[in-house]
Amino acid sequence: MLTLTGEELAGRDTLVVGGTGNVGTFLVDAFLRAGARVIVPSRSPEKLERLRHRLGPKKAEHLVELTGNIGTPEGAADVQQQLRDLTDDLYAAAAAPASWHQTSSMFRAGFADFQNVIETRLYPHYLAAEAVLPLLNQEGSYTTINGPAGFGRAPMPGTGSIAVVAAAQAKLIEAFAVETGGRPRVNDVIMMAFLGPQGTRPGSPLTGEQVGDFVASLASSADQGVHQQTIYLHEPRQVEDALAGTFA
Repeated sequence: MLTLTGEELAGRDTLVVGGTGNVGTFLVDAFLRAGARVIVPSRSPEKLERLRHRLGPKKAEHLVELTGNIGTPEGAADVQQQLRDLTDDLYAAAAAPASWHQTSSMFRAGFADFQNVIETRLYPHYLAAEAVLPLLNQEGSYTTINGPAGFGRAPMPGTGSIAVVAAAQAKLIEAFAVETGGRPRVNDVIMMAFLGPQGTRPGSPLTGEQVGDFVASLASSADQGVHQQTIYLHEPRQVEDALAGTFA
């Protein structure tokens, strides 16, 4: 079975937005296993400490903690300035700032709940891209993590708000990709994996490590031609192809 070699992002400065979350932790781990230095912004010192503990001391040596809130315009501007001070060659970034949301009924939850989901799940993707894309190496990569709720079947009851966010996120990231023209590359990954605070949940089609491997490979020069794609990641074969540099 193929895995990361440590050369894919060796010596590169990278960033993971949402790196203390259930998905983000696996992205941080993968970027570290690919040889990168990984910058993780968070407004919670406790979550950063938990991430460091979960990674272990050896990997955590290459983790750079950044205190900030990229979920507001002011916070995103502050994070951008801190990034400018930390690195002059940010090569790759991955963004997974959103979390799942479900109620018994979107209709009964009301407008305030819908507005909150839009503001806390979709807006951070805009703010992160606006802050980070101007700093990225033009040969580098920006990858966002999405979920399947907004694609395919009609949303299950109570998931309408997060489905709207997922569909809007895909179009938002596609719009950013059009504007960069591939310098840097921009892609949205619809992740079919069930990840929680304790790691990969039972029955998940993919492990968190496989998701991380895929995103790290996508960020590396091996998959340099992949741009402006909404990628439905749902089976291990896709991870193997990405690791082999034969993304299809």
